[in-house]
Amino acid sequence: MTLVSLLPCPRYEPADLQSVILDGLRGIGFRPEDFRNLRVVLKPNLLTATHPDRAVATHPEFFRAVVRIVKEHGGVPVLAENPSHLSLGWVIRKAGYLPIVREENVEVADMKPVRALAYAEARAYRRIEISEAFFHGDIILNLPKLKTHVLTHMTGAVKNLFGVIPGLEKARMHMRVPASRAFSEWLLDLYGALQQGFQPPKPMVHIMDAVVGMDGEGPGTGGTPKPIGAVLVGLDAVALDWVAALLTGLDVRNIHTITGGFARPFSVGSAQEIRIVGSSVEDLAPKDFRPPHPSPGRTGLGEYLLGTTSKNWFVDKPVPQEGRCTLCYQCKTVCPAGAILEAAAEGTKVPRYDHKKCIRCFCCIEICPEAAVVRKPARLRWLMNLWG
Repeated sequence: MTLVSLLPCPRYEPADLQSVILDGLRGIGFRPEDFRNLRVVLKPNLLTATHPDRAVATHPEFFRAVVRIVKEHGGVPVLAENPSHLSLGWVIRKAGYLPIVREENVEVADMKPVRALAYAEARAYRRIEISEAFFHGDIILNLPKLKTHVLTHMTGAVKNLFGVIPGLEKARMHMRVPASRAFSEWLLDLYGALQQGFQPPKPMVHIMDAVVGMDGEGPGTGGTPKPIGAVLVGLDAVALDWVAALLTGLDVRNIHTITGGFARPFSVGSAQEIRIVGSSVEDLAPKDFRPPHPSPGRTGLGEYLLGTTSKNWFVDKPVPQEGRCTLCYQCKTVCPAGAILEAAAEGTKVPRYDHKKCIRCFCCIEICPEAAVVRKPARLRWLMNLWG
């Protein structure tokens, strides 16, 4: 039986967070005393440079609480993360982490060197290059934020591991595996590699910030902060994500990192093998948690059948909105397909999108600091719903 701790925590008060996280660790049988003399790599969700109130990143006080637990039990905390395209130093400043890094004397890893991680049992990618910083830790603490996601439906513990991939290489992976199901399978290959590719293997613990999550069109500024008041802790990322989906009422059938994860040998095999300890889902479930809008053609048979022209009729597309866009062109920087160009003509106030090139990864929606890029429903999306 795989245990997942689900505990109430309504506020980002450091002392309360520490107590709850410690209870969560002990609830799954993990001894915090085992941090002693270990180099503990902390991997939060620092997608981009946003204020903590936007609920895009793992809250800085949540990070502080984990840092203090590690230090108080004799471990050495190391911050390691790859934002989508901005420098880690800049994102740390904007996301409210810099004072904590300084006050708690947290080492910030150099994320530029990379090293290949091999996993012979992968479905497709048996060799994945990740930031070398993760090789230099003794244990990895994965600190995801509970959010919706316009491509993978939910971003949780499995999806947060995408941040071990350096910067813009993440966008290139979207180009290689643009379909949502294939992308989720690749994420599971990555999770398997992180579990079994290191020699010797490194323990991993997943501690989810669900004090304030995000619903709607997440995981970036297009989503809406949603108070949930919970902390989840587990040793199995798929199991923890299943509990998070149950908590929010998201349809697990739309989250292939969970359904596909059940079929992998390195993870829990079914929901029946998961036991929740602590609070009940019914006690903590938020009201009216909104899933992302379904994206016809991004899952199921349809995504494999559409050509570059026909997909503009059948698949939702990202469209920048005048009035909110500041022409910062972060969308252009992160676009793996090169589908975003400078403003179309003099006087325009939004970038020009070539939707024939667009692969519908929605990275531009995810990364826009002004929530100025939205999904425009396809004209014939009703037909793609037949394919699911």
